[in-house]
Amino acid sequence: MTARVRCAVMAAACLAAAAPLAAQVRGRVTNGTDGGPAGGVALTLSSFLGGMTPVEEVVSGADGRFAFTKDLPAVSANQPFAGAIRAEFEGIGYTEVLESASLGREVNITVYSVSETKLPQPSNRVVILEPSGGELRVHDGYQFLNDSSPPVTYSSEEGTLRFHLPAEAGGEVEVSGRGPARMPLPSTALPAGEPGLYKVDFPLKPGDNQLDLSYTVPYEDGTEFTLRSTYPGSVTRVGAPQGVDVSGSGVTPLGQEPTTKASLFLISDEPEVTMTITGEGRLTRSSGGTGSGESEISIQPAPVASELAWIIVLATLILGLGYFHLLKSRLPGGSEDPRRKRA
Repeated sequence: MTARVRCAVMAAACLAAAAPLAAQVRGRVTNGTDGGPAGGVALTLSSFLGGMTPVEEVVSGADGRFAFTKDLPAVSANQPFAGAIRAEFEGIGYTEVLESASLGREVNITVYSVSETKLPQPSNRVVILEPSGGELRVHDGYQFLNDSSPPVTYSSEEGTLRFHLPAEAGGEVEVSGRGPARMPLPSTALPAGEPGLYKVDFPLKPGDNQLDLSYTVPYEDGTEFTLRSTYPGSVTRVGAPQGVDVSGSGVTPLGQEPTTKASLFLISDEPEVTMTITGEGRLTRSSGGTGSGESEISIQPAPVASELAWIIVLATLILGLGYFHLLKSRLPGGSEDPRRKRA
């Protein structure tokens, strides 16, 4: 073998050793409600190579164990995530993202039994009002804490969220939900029986969950806008851009949020609160100094710990204002409902 050939063979061997390899994926599914194995769970392996592409489907055994016979294709060495596994259990989907660095290890997936009773109320509600150009954009965020014990996933055909949509919205609302993994997913609102009342059956998994609504109503300076609540005792706060004033009985100013310069208001615990809105503006989408890409929200002089939960809702809404345009989900008469079964 010549020196040139030996060099070529060694170079090829080094490249092969450095290149990412395809990997077999195996693991176990556990029912987090009773702690036992979850058998008969449908699992779908998807690759992130060139997008999200299904690779194979399997079903977990009686002992909860599973193994995909097809390898997960390799991704580039600098890509942190190689793919994902979606598990379907009692009509609810659970997604486990596979990190490239952890391929080859067993994957543990936790699912939960479903409960349709004793649904939790939202712990916080934050509404952002953006009046401009003859329309009022309303971004309505609800935060739910699922601290069930033993842990269950809440889901109900009657809706895990029920809300009132103003008639001026023309029956159009965009819905996005985020589970504990914080992955935004489109959802759908459906009529809930009485006029103007709608429901969203987004599964509330153990941990923090958030449901965000976005809709538009006509606006002119001095418009009266009514917020209606379906959850007695829940706390509602309103944010509006700098230069926009919100006033009325049951509306208490809280000061200004320093990062976005949003004016903040506390809404009284009433079934309906009518407020007068004056001025125009849009909130500034800006990153704080945390390096995480999220706005650094703080309220003074209230202790940060006591305000943190609703501050997270406010930050998520501000950062997600443009995201609704990518996750359009219309009421009947709009696009097709993608969630005919629970997801």
